[in-house]
Amino acid sequence: MPTIDKPDVIIVGSGAGGSTAARALTQRGFSVLVLERGGSSNAEDFIPLDELHFLDHKAMVPSRRDDPMLYIDTSKPDATPVSSERWWITNMVGGSTNQWEANLPRYTQEDFSVTQYLRDIPGDVSMIDWPWTYQQFQPYFERAEWDWGVSGQARQSPAQEPMRAGYDYPMPPIREHGSSPFLRFIFNKAGMFPYRSPRGINSRTNDSRPGCPFCGFCQGFGCASNCRSGAADTVLRKALASGLCELRTGHNVLRLLHEPAPGSERGHRVTGVEYVTEPGGAPRTLTAPIVIVSIQAIESARLYLLSGLPNPNGLAGRYLTYHTKGDLEFTFPNQPVWGSMDPTYPYQPSTSLGSLQLRDLYVINDSNSPLSKGGKFSIYDPITINPPLKALYRTGMPEKGSRLWGRHLQERLIELRENGGVSFSFTGETMSKYDNRVELADGLGGRPLKTDPYGQPVALTYYQHHPYDLALSAYALDRVANIVGNAGGELRVNRPQTLANPGYGHNHGSLRAGTDRGASVLDANCQAHEVEGLYVIDAAFMPTAGASNPSLTMIANAYRVCDNIPEPAQRTRVGAEGGAA
Repeated sequence: MPTIDKPDVIIVGSGAGGSTAARALTQRGFSVLVLERGGSSNAEDFIPLDELHFLDHKAMVPSRRDDPMLYIDTSKPDATPVSSERWWITNMVGGSTNQWEANLPRYTQEDFSVTQYLRDIPGDVSMIDWPWTYQQFQPYFERAEWDWGVSGQARQSPAQEPMRAGYDYPMPPIREHGSSPFLRFIFNKAGMFPYRSPRGINSRTNDSRPGCPFCGFCQGFGCASNCRSGAADTVLRKALASGLCELRTGHNVLRLLHEPAPGSERGHRVTGVEYVTEPGGAPRTLTAPIVIVSIQAIESARLYLLSGLPNPNGLAGRYLTYHTKGDLEFTFPNQPVWGSMDPTYPYQPSTSLGSLQLRDLYVINDSNSPLSKGGKFSIYDPITINPPLKALYRTGMPEKGSRLWGRHLQERLIELRENGGVSFSFTGETMSKYDNRVELADGLGGRPLKTDPYGQPVALTYYQHHPYDLALSAYALDRVANIVGNAGGELRVNRPQTLANPGYGHNHGSLRAGTDRGASVLDANCQAHEVEGLYVIDAAFMPTAGASNPSLTMIANAYRVCDNIPEPAQRTRVGAEGGAA
């Protein structure tokens, strides 16, 4: 591996955005230094697949006690800060792609031009169109799908994301769940058209990684078979193989360094980063003319604020969004547990993770409802999305409405094992509110004081879902519950959005991008309006939340941004012996 002490670009974070940037920039000949707070990992580190270890003990996420985020529920007038787990953060090479479910739909024009699809925009929110179109993003979506290895099939459903003629994913879809024919039938009767999901999961051997064995341990677990696309084993591996990229683990960036830039329209320029390699260690610096930050929206806003960067419009940290969510689960008493649809797995129940998507409520055309911009459902096997251990403390029977104990728990576990079931997870549009924000728990201005293991103030988030969000979740769940209930499904879980979920992985918008310098933090190429050479490419850039899983759009944007970063005035050459020359 080369040693690059004076890189063209420093990238903070080795997750989806940062690793994609490393890949894209090394393809252009830039020298890149990637800094990762955590350590390295490989597939063997994720064995055994132990629910207690991964789901209950939260082995892959920062400790709520020692390294939390603070959260204030602003729907409650007297709310006090509470410590929240940051389960969207995984401090290791590859970031949260080590534990994601790799659900990789595209955002579409309904997301990019959201104001055209909202019938009425509430007066207390800021819903704005993105400064790009779906057509501009389309080549980057395709690049992301092929570089990362996405399985799927174009043009299955009129509700599916549009794709150019002749294009398809690099792999066919993953094996279908046994309930798929039945679900297609009942939804088609209702005028809806579910389709097989695009997933960053190999349906066959691809890019030297095997096809999925359907072990049933996916979201929240490391992939022990290495069939799920993660940053470390796809784009980062290729960046490192170029000889133009160095990865340094155990590097916790404390702040972004900058200086005044007389004559620059931005006023300041980035000069590098300050970091430590252990708690209490002596701070050190690395310099580069370009710094790219991609450590997830809340943490990127936190680092921006910790660095004391110019913030003349006060919008750094503002317009934080979490997706509107909701969950349904059904049991079919007369249906044995769904069997395999694949003859090569005749004795294995099909637990394909999220093998169908339902996108027919992405735009709501219902004269009886004021709602207009909606969302989509991912459809799961109940065991995969809700393993038995999870059922011990999360699943509630309708008549109980609370945790299960004793006979009720026993009945539910038997039901999960013996009867066909299906789960629906809703992801919907969210109203962007100025007061939903990230600040620092620095003890100033009446804020609490809480620090991380490195002595830095943790993120302090304020959040309240808008009434539109809550109404949307209830409406979408009700529409699907009626269809499935009329087909014989017995409702077991009905969990619409009621309060904010501060630990939820889809967080966006805290450093909004836009063309109006007074109304955004980043420009249209995700460079800070006030700091030359500083780019942010995680979901913090998103002007609004959109209504799908954000990862593929974030990855596509990283390619787009990196294709448009200007060539450095003096490029660092990497010598034949691996050192910077």
